[in-house]
Amino acid sequence: MNYEKLDRLVESYREELIENIRRWVSVPSVQGEPAGANAPFGAEVQRMLDMALADAAAFGFEVRDVDGYAGDVSFGSGPETMGMLAHLDVVPLGDGWHHDPLGGEIVDGKMYGRGTTDDKGPALCALYAMRAVKEAGIPMKDGVRLILGCDEETGMSDMRYYASKYKMPDYGFSPDAEFPVINIEKGGVNLLLSKVTGGEANAAMPVYSLYAGERPNVVPAVAKAEVGLGGLSIEALNAKLDAVCAAHERFRLEAFPRGDGRAEIVATGVNAHASTPHLGVNAAGMLLIALKELGAGGGSRGAIACLADTVGMEGDGRSLGIATADELSGPLTCNLGILRYDGNELSAHLDIRYPLCASEELMLGQAAKTVSPAGMAVTLLGSHTPLHVPAEHKIVKGLLKVYHEVTGLPAYTIAIGGGTYSRMMPNTVAFGVCFPGDMDVCHIADEYIDVEKMMTGVKIFAHAIVELAGAEEAKA
Repeated sequence: MNYEKLDRLVESYREELIENIRRWVSVPSVQGEPAGANAPFGAEVQRMLDMALADAAAFGFEVRDVDGYAGDVSFGSGPETMGMLAHLDVVPLGDGWHHDPLGGEIVDGKMYGRGTTDDKGPALCALYAMRAVKEAGIPMKDGVRLILGCDEETGMSDMRYYASKYKMPDYGFSPDAEFPVINIEKGGVNLLLSKVTGGEANAAMPVYSLYAGERPNVVPAVAKAEVGLGGLSIEALNAKLDAVCAAHERFRLEAFPRGDGRAEIVATGVNAHASTPHLGVNAAGMLLIALKELGAGGGSRGAIACLADTVGMEGDGRSLGIATADELSGPLTCNLGILRYDGNELSAHLDIRYPLCASEELMLGQAAKTVSPAGMAVTLLGSHTPLHVPAEHKIVKGLLKVYHEVTGLPAYTIAIGGGTYSRMMPNTVAFGVCFPGDMDVCHIADEYIDVEKMMTGVKIFAHAIVELAGAEEAKA
């Protein structure tokens, strides 16, 4: 097939696509409390779904709202259906932005905003790829369906609900990661390490509260502790914190007076995705280490020291005793995503991504063995097994072929720690929209998408639709 017409159509959408991404990014579609029968994830998420389906309908596609859990966009029919799975929900905006997280500002060819790359930008790329194939009049052998989910960041209940109502597509990809092709996604475990402390009586420096993180799949950039000064001046406490910072690379800690002999200690780190904790600086771990070195805590002291020693700022689970790796899927990662203490119960929520070689049962047993001497309980909050679609699979081979033909770059399979919708549909892998060598900006401040690479991504997706779902005469 001569793809020149298809590529010209894609390029003609450039300005409109940019404006639509900016409009979609302006909606803070973070999961909230249910807001009625058709808004299970909150009013803003439903507003985003309404906007997306209205845009798709304006392009002439059939659209369907699945009770606010998800929506789909379809064209064509055939014995099978090719699917593309993307999501409209985003993680909280977070701290440390230099650009408006809802603004879609373009600087030096990069559009900034929450959701530009995870996953509103790629969702629109897939939609415009469908539009190009449809408007080019390319004959199809199978139907094509873009499913837009609303709960990817907090459990994927949306896809389970969708699958309970409608048959999932037979094969396809999720534009929610990177090129060339991701055929392995690590398994995931969410653990809660907790202890009822009995309070802070008779502590020289009592810890009244701890707070860090909003989602387990984000490295927290800010962590706070309210502590008793224990006779110290605020200047003396800051001097002690300065000494802690001097002893540890990338530590930033400062205390502020709060009255009644109390102070707030603030640790400042750097956000990152939980699957790549080495790209961030975990403020929760930083705070725990500082509190341990200050000797802070009454009933909480043992649990604080345990978490500082066994998790701290590590991202590989080494001191927890669960570190492992294999050649195909890489190393285990462990992120302390949420830290809470209310003066009575202390808890730490860990997001663990594990390789193909790991055993969930052994990990849980080892974690419990490591923290039990401090009286901490281990609770399994949720888990999923790894995804592995062999490199020889026809879907993988077809997508690798398209990627190489469009870009001229080497095509190969890779493994990631992030989890995508790929595991929710058969014969499905993650495919784009980030390119090899790009910085992973998911879940961090100043998330962005490169506009030129984005346009290349739309072309790749359009070619992939033709390669996988097009009639044989369309590919001749």
